[in-house]
Amino acid sequence: MTTKNQPQVDVPQLVLDAYERCKEHLSPTPLEYSRYLSEKIEGEVWLKLDSMQRTGSFKFRGALNKILSLTDAELDKGVVTASTGNYALAVAEAMRIRKRRATIYLAKDIDQSRLALLRDHGLDLVIFGEAPWDAEKEARRVAEDEDKIYVSPYNDPFVVGGQGTCGYEISRQLPDLDAAFFACGGGGLLSGSAGWLKSLNPKIEAFGVSPENSPVMYESWRANKMVEMETYETLADTCAGCLDLDTITLDFCRRHVDEIMLLTETEIEKSIRLLFEQHRLVVEGSGALSVGGLLKRKDRFKGKKVVAVICGRNIPLELFKSIIA
Repeated sequence: MTTKNQPQVDVPQLVLDAYERCKEHLSPTPLEYSRYLSEKIEGEVWLKLDSMQRTGSFKFRGALNKILSLTDAELDKGVVTASTGNYALAVAEAMRIRKRRATIYLAKDIDQSRLALLRDHGLDLVIFGEAPWDAEKEARRVAEDEDKIYVSPYNDPFVVGGQGTCGYEISRQLPDLDAAFFACGGGGLLSGSAGWLKSLNPKIEAFGVSPENSPVMYESWRANKMVEMETYETLADTCAGCLDLDTITLDFCRRHVDEIMLLTETEIEKSIRLLFEQHRLVVEGSGALSVGGLLKRKDRFKGKKVVAVICGRNIPLELFKSIIA
């Protein structure tokens, strides 16, 4: 968190800088009107389809901004990161733009179909540890010991600024927005986008939605300090796992986010099914969190204009088929 000895980081400036740096490689993702959800809240609901971003998730935004910010000399040292899948694809795609490769650390519990997808992309993969946090700690250790560049999926101002370009696009597509819902794992997408939107209109409400089985940012936001806790398997696996105790995103969330809420596994599953049945959208668990959160708070948005960010589509086929069956 920010202390009196640490100057506050200007999140909107991070986002604006990221947009200028990345705009050549980012295609703005579309909005889709949801008649079904609009009728449910008796208002106006738009889906921000960041599932259509390059590599199938919003994470390309942050990875791209970070990789483009590095010098050739830094890239020549080597780039290391850890991921549950989406960030690996995002970093790899950003590195291709710079004509380099990165080493990606993954835990043994990664879904096998997602692992196959990563291998099909020709990534340099290292399987380490039982859980994502194990892989992340090992990636950090290797980067430090071998003087490589470690690229965090959330705990980096360039990553937060990049993720916040989603909010930048929303502000141009829906300038009279009342509220926005975002998935929340490490808090980069949520805090970056919320920081930008509220810089334009402080009355815009920003909501984060996390899985109940992995509520680390939710509990940290409530406690006003990062907490260590056990987490459990969740459909929203790309929003799951432990977080750095010094992550910058907690302070950003405390400053710019109105509420972080939790969804049960049943609520996440229903949201995945809803998006397929009503919009024929294929989304992963994390991609459906925003819609589940909106439905959980639907009574407060009568007559309001709301956006729900659909942040990713990389769901294992067999899991998706079992949900919509």
